[in-house]
Amino acid sequence: MDPPSLKGRIPLTTVSNNHSLQPQPPVGIPSGNNYGINVLRKPDPVLCDDKFFLYRKRQEKDQDPFGRLSDEVLLHIFKWLPKKTLFRCGEVCRRFNRVTKDDSLWVRIDLSSRTLNSNALRFILSHGFTILRMAQVEIVRPSELTFPPDHKTKLQYLDLSMSTIDKTGLCTLLAFCRSLRKLSLENIPLDDAICNEIAQNPYIETLNLSMCSDISPTGLLAIVSSLKKLQNLNVAWTHLAPTALTHLVTKCNPGMLRLNIAGCRTTLTDSEIASIVRRCPTLLELDVSDCTNLTQKTIDHLCRLQKLEYLALSRCYNINTTSYLKLANLETLAFLDIFGLMSDSSLAVVQSAMGCIGINKFYHSSIARPTIGSRRTSIWGIKTRD
Repeated sequence: MDPPSLKGRIPLTTVSNNHSLQPQPPVGIPSGNNYGINVLRKPDPVLCDDKFFLYRKRQEKDQDPFGRLSDEVLLHIFKWLPKKTLFRCGEVCRRFNRVTKDDSLWVRIDLSSRTLNSNALRFILSHGFTILRMAQVEIVRPSELTFPPDHKTKLQYLDLSMSTIDKTGLCTLLAFCRSLRKLSLENIPLDDAICNEIAQNPYIETLNLSMCSDISPTGLLAIVSSLKKLQNLNVAWTHLAPTALTHLVTKCNPGMLRLNIAGCRTTLTDSEIASIVRRCPTLLELDVSDCTNLTQKTIDHLCRLQKLEYLALSRCYNINTTSYLKLANLETLAFLDIFGLMSDSSLAVVQSAMGCIGINKFYHSSIARPTIGSRRTSIWGIKTRD
């Protein structure tokens, strides 16, 4: 007899049956074989695989593989995506939209050198970024920028250096920022309304207003008198009026550590330097380059700053060359920039007299500036790209 046919089915496993069938005694013989009669056992029947089946569960073709992942795993995956891709993921389904709104995904973004309209800027600010770089950005129709009345952004580090935005749009943007710690508005026109909005951020530690225009004495007074935690201030080349300079040197935070007031060609005098020294005795860095009214009396005042580490007096032509040698008595002074004042031979004499003080090591001051040199992926040492 031919074995059972296995055609059409390939068993997934070999299944055996070890159950032995008990032989039945012959007719008329009681069971138990108690009568000494040898009963022949019948051979075990051959069990074929056709009687046993093993099924594999079918996979549903429409099952979503992401459904097996927890929200935590999805969140970890989304952290590696560019922001543009993340925006698109939020439009896939409700679950993706909910996960992509997690605050941990919207910490930092770099939009420098781009063109944005008011709708795009509103969309970005509504996601709760804390670190935002928008240097050299052109904002189209900034006057249309609107937010709900109770909306406040979470921005703490904002770089708008060299951006194109009108005063109304900038004032509207800053009106919804109340948690700023570091702000850069380099080379942007300001007015009193914008200065008042800056003053509404009591936690600002670093403020860069270099080359900003239209800063009035009233606006500067609102800033320096309100920002009690301000430690780094750059108002270089803002062409401050004498009244504004007076407000600065008499009302600024006594705990100021770094100050740049370069470019006050005819307004900054020795008396203002004396006021700064009295007001801020813990200064670490000071840049008063291109202040041509300063004389050797300024050197005498600066020698009282016992913690000064960096000093820039470039192109201060009314200071006697020999006066700089007095600065050698400052034990903490590490760098001195005096570009455009001496010949190479005179500079060599000063260098030998200064000892270990570095002379003319920095062409540009870095006080309060968000980016230095070629580093363009961070602001104030904080990464702007994931």
